[in-house]
Amino acid sequence: MIVVSIVGIISAIALPQYLRARAVAEASTVILETVAFAEQCAVAHKSGLPVVVAQPGGGPTRNCNGAAIRLINSRRWSGDASGTVCLGTSAVAGDRRAILRVSRDGSQVTCSFSS
Repeated sequence: MIVVSIVGIISAIALPQYLRARAVAEASTVILETVAFAEQCAVAHKSGLPVVVAQPGGGPTRNCNGAAIRLINSRRWSGDASGTVCLGTSAVAGDRRAILRVSRDGSQVTCSFSS
């Protein structure tokens, strides 16, 4: 009986920490894939050459041709990943997606979060 109660207490403490670590890892992976995609668009803008690249996670392809500011939505992630950082911006509780913007000339890539 004592062993069962000890295991129950350890589970009550460890499970939420495990789930949060898993959500942060998932969010970090999604963000890094999306940042890499945005960097490809920025390079295309800077070089002046049109580049068609597929978004990570099976998203639609984007034509990065410098004609407009590009909005790039990441895949959604599950769970609370507050504190996860994307290009200097931190996620808060409830954020489930990163949105990256590549400027028209490719000189700037910014990141924000949404629910």
